[in-house]
Amino acid sequence: MPNNPLRLLLCSFGVLLSGCTAVGKIENAPLKPDQTIQIENNTLFSAARNLDDKGLTLMLTFSGGGTRASALAYGVMEELRDTSIIVNGENKRMLDEVDFISSVSGGSFTAAYYGLHREKLFTDFKKDMLTRSLSSQILHTVFNPFMWFSSSGRTDYAAEVFAEAGFGDATFADMFEKGDPVIAINATDLSKGIRFTFLQDYFNLLCSDLSSFPVSRAVTASAAVPVLFDPVVIENYSGCDPSGMNQYLQSRAAEGSMTLFDSANAALSYSDKSSRPFIHLVDGGIADNLGLRTLIDTVEFAGGMKNYLEMAHQGKPFNSAKHFIIIVVNASVKADTDIDTKTSPPSITQTINAVTDAQLHLYNNETLDLAQSLLDDWSIQMSTPERPVKGHLILVDLKSIKQPALAKQVNHIPTTLGLEEKEVNLLIELGRNLLRNNEEFISLKKDLTISPSSMQGN
Repeated sequence: MPNNPLRLLLCSFGVLLSGCTAVGKIENAPLKPDQTIQIENNTLFSAARNLDDKGLTLMLTFSGGGTRASALAYGVMEELRDTSIIVNGENKRMLDEVDFISSVSGGSFTAAYYGLHREKLFTDFKKDMLTRSLSSQILHTVFNPFMWFSSSGRTDYAAEVFAEAGFGDATFADMFEKGDPVIAINATDLSKGIRFTFLQDYFNLLCSDLSSFPVSRAVTASAAVPVLFDPVVIENYSGCDPSGMNQYLQSRAAEGSMTLFDSANAALSYSDKSSRPFIHLVDGGIADNLGLRTLIDTVEFAGGMKNYLEMAHQGKPFNSAKHFIIIVVNASVKADTDIDTKTSPPSITQTINAVTDAQLHLYNNETLDLAQSLLDDWSIQMSTPERPVKGHLILVDLKSIKQPALAKQVNHIPTTLGLEEKEVNLLIELGRNLLRNNEEFISLKKDLTISPSSMQGN
């Protein structure tokens, strides 16, 4: 036993709040002296250079929501795998046409696992992460008395658990080697309250190299709920000059909307190395629980889809795909509450849940409305009389479940890491069915001329 019983008692009560002796662990490396800032590599613009200008551009976004979100996103991936389409005269799986995946929190487990392991997602992910009680493993480690006086924090333990569960010691270099789709894991910069995306764009501003950063730690940052977990800390290095990016951000701050103005100025704050030597990253759902703003802001920063594609292709004219498709997977639920059935005040937990749900609901709706409006604009920008371009916003949303009994059952599935197999199976099937029966998805498949052959398991 430790010599100080009071310290042990304080740690046992405070471990979920303070982490005791934990300090921020730094795992991002600086750019090497002979490296130059390559703004065009492994960035949001490099993603556009590989787009198919004859077929379709398919982007996915996975929301937060613990394993509930991971399993729902997995179900959507299965349905895309088993959906056969004709692209440029060839029979293909729709999954193989995915160009970009943006994720937050629970959705980042599915996105990152696919980014690293591809087809193993359909054989190993369920047992590795969905039905494994990751939360219990983390808590078991945190409450181990031998760990209470370690310099490591709860987030370090979580990253170790996630690494053991399937990410191993893989870095973003391993993910880059897989090629398309580009995987954008999103967290929130706690100090500024803005989205931070694990792409080289952001690491350029930090004079840091993303390629050597552990994928498990990025996923941990994306899912690090404040208070319950420590932030993931990354260092803001000096010694480089991303002047091109800074000038670009300044120009967009001056010309863009108020939202872009705020985002650009927050990103520019990374250039102040003395005031911001360290960046603290937490749950990506705080800045954008749908993972959709990464796509919206990137194109709007460029001044629209036409400018974005031309910038990505270094000023050369570029005909976009005939179909812009964004599939949004939203695992948020409206938890049942009995607040309105009593005169007594609600508990602190009920109050926090109600306020949080209301904020997420309003912000999510605003984001979806904006995405639909911009998608329509992008389609108009890229269309010609001879070559019309269609935009498709497809929402896979647990709140759209029509059956009251099923909706109630889903609403009671907790936001935790690891679920019972029957709950996981239900969510996977819901992901498949909600996508398959979505009217916009059905219309899209007709446009793409569905092949009668099944490609399941290929």
